Amino acid sequence: MNPPPTPPRDIWLRQLDDQNRAATRLICFPHAGGSATAFRPWLDHWNAAPELWSVQYPGREERAEEPPPKELPRMAGEIAVALQWMTDKSYAFFGHSMGALAAYETTCQLLRLGLPLPTLLIASGSAPPETSRPPAAAAGQDDIAWLGTSEAAADDELQAITQRTLSSDLEMLAHYDPGPSPSRLPVPLTALRYRDDPELDVETCRRWNTLTQGPFTETTLPGDHFACYRQPEDTVKLLRRVWNRW
Repeated sequence: MNPPPTPPRDIWLRQLDDQNRAATRLICFPHAGGSATAFRPWLDHWNAAPELWSVQYPGREERAEEPPPKELPRMAGEIAVALQWMTDKSYAFFGHSMGALAAYETTCQLLRLGLPLPTLLIASGSAPPETSRPPAAAAGQDDIAWLGTSEAAADDELQAITQRTLSSDLEMLAHYDPGPSPSRLPVPLTALRYRDDPELDVETCRRWNTLTQGPFTETTLPGDHFACYRQPEDTVKLLRRVWNRW
């Protein structure tokens, strides 16, 4: 007898903490080449915040045997379908670098499908998608630097897998065309940049405000492109403040 198929939620989503009584969830989208465990450094600062979840893209960790994603909208559509099993609680999105584009595209897909939307979208370390041109592959280029400082760098096999997924993700970014934008999303949006990130200036970061009809905020925190992982305390404090506001 064949085992039952794995539910979409268990394919795409990983819970990083062990909370089960929190009333809300934060669902995180990793950077190019990244995996769900990229957000584990947050646990030291998480305390009694919402449940902490992360998206697990194909081609990494326990999904290493699967081919990496090729089309961002298609991947986002599959994530949106998986989120149908998460609507017992309200949730928000946090996406960093490529993950910000994936979180935005997933929100668009949820809207098109008529599914419950996140209560908040937090776009970190990325320029917004633009209908006039594909977003620059630079949205993921800084993620190359993360490889050299991550645990994968000390393991040849992990490094090879990370290099493969990173190359594939950057190719996916280079060919990502968001197409005609839906009407402004009915979701509050916070755009986050880090002061020493050379790829994202304040004005570019503020352009995320054209994608929401809800309240918009823009915030700059200290650190480089990967400060949300290397120095997570500032980012977690900001998330708590923003979360409490909405």
